[in-house]
Amino acid sequence: MSSVLVLSTVHQADDARIRERTIGSLVKDFGVTYAAKPPAPTSIEGIEWVPLEGGRVRRWWKGLRLLMSKRFAVRSIHDPELIPAALLARMFGRRTVFDLHEDVPAQIRHKGWVWRPLRIPLAWLSHLLLRMASRFLVVTMAEPGYGSLFMRGHAVFPNHAPAGALPDLADDGGYLIYVGDVTVERGALDLVESAALADPRRPLVVVGRCPLELAGRMRLAAEAAGVDLSLTGNLAHGEAMRRAAGATVGLSLLRDLPNEAGSMPTKVIEYLQMGIPVVATDLPGTSAAVTGLEAVRLVPPGDAVAAARAVGEALGERETARAQAVRLREELVWPDEQVRELYAASAG
Repeated sequence: MSSVLVLSTVHQADDARIRERTIGSLVKDFGVTYAAKPPAPTSIEGIEWVPLEGGRVRRWWKGLRLLMSKRFAVRSIHDPELIPAALLARMFGRRTVFDLHEDVPAQIRHKGWVWRPLRIPLAWLSHLLLRMASRFLVVTMAEPGYGSLFMRGHAVFPNHAPAGALPDLADDGGYLIYVGDVTVERGALDLVESAALADPRRPLVVVGRCPLELAGRMRLAAEAAGVDLSLTGNLAHGEAMRRAAGATVGLSLLRDLPNEAGSMPTKVIEYLQMGIPVVATDLPGTSAAVTGLEAVRLVPPGDAVAAARAVGEALGERETARAQAVRLREELVWPDEQVRELYAASAG
């Protein structure tokens, strides 16, 4: 059996698109070596796990050495910063697939930790790297909208759950849910304010990575407003979905920022596939994804009052959402066969 390297120096090892979806497809045809920063993924059954210890630069150099190894028929990278390493490896005949998870230039333009004068030059540099990847690597994308970053078309593998991966439809547990990275830009404080203003008030469960400083701000705001807030931290995708399945309403209150505006929040579709009504920010990517779907209420970005009102209206829509969920689970599925075919062709 041929071997494939799946490599990320940035993402968490339990990143659902990498561990559950991409690797879940590749293990059917390849021996998979998975290299990422620790801690290890929840399950390493059926794969060879290689922890990338150290800081970001040290992880990059370790990644380069792995990319240069001759023992892999094909390599799968998931971070734009690895494109230069993959291009160097390509000069020596190492075949690589680059999977684009998000609109990187747009993301850089509003990264708080990037010095403001550097944001536009770095966004331009990231765009140039993507163009180079398009010429010399095999490129796949999570969303068709990312095609504008390239001169030619590339395969789109929508970020839907694999067939049979989501938990069974569950009874209403009486709480609100948010699943995803927890940041101010993704509406962390709006979640608490909306829960406080909702009538009737429900507990709020927030599942995902959250900086300690922001977690403290959220807890203080929740305590002041009398909101029963639970911050679970990062959970493996399967466990996160089980926690979400019992929610009354799913929330996605993203701010109107370049990377968020045009992207389709995976969580919105997953909520609906689990029979949960959704209250989400009315952004172009979200609006396009839910066109024609029921049990979805869109609200203006940053408007906690409107979000709270929408939560109250959505409380009675769970049966509608449950009836719709069966169809969505059949229609919106990770393209397992297409993924396997692309990597088999890339491996030669």
